[in-house]
Amino acid sequence: MFGFSLAELLVVCVIILIFIKPQDLPEIAYFIGKLFYRAKNFFNDLKKQFKEVEQEFGLDEIKQEINRGIAEEKARLGDDDSIVIIDIYGNEHRVPPSHKNALNLSDEEFTQEVEKHNQENTETTKPPAP
Repeated sequence: MFGFSLAELLVVCVIILIFIKPQDLPEIAYFIGKLFYRAKNFFNDLKKQFKEVEQEFGLDEIKQEINRGIAEEKARLGDDDSIVIIDIYGNEHRVPPSHKNALNLSDEEFTQEVEKHNQENTETTKPPAP
């Protein structure tokens, strides 16, 4: 809960009881509850105003157009028939499909081509900085 352990929470409660008289606790709890209620209402009103401004300026349509453009661009980039391989470091490698290469190459040439791609990928792959 908010990064506090149970032991830390108990220590804080004991310290509060030392500095605050027990008969004042209900009044303080009421004040804190009222404060949280007002803060919650303030943020809800703020959200409502942002939604109204968003609708007024038509930001919903703009967001939809941007998302559609992004989807179209991703679809366009994905049409090159290359295979995307993501290594353990998160680096992206685009490799032509091996079945297309295999049709034109002998076994030995295909093996050499695969080794060449592996060597290129290991040279470009850099582990992230610690």
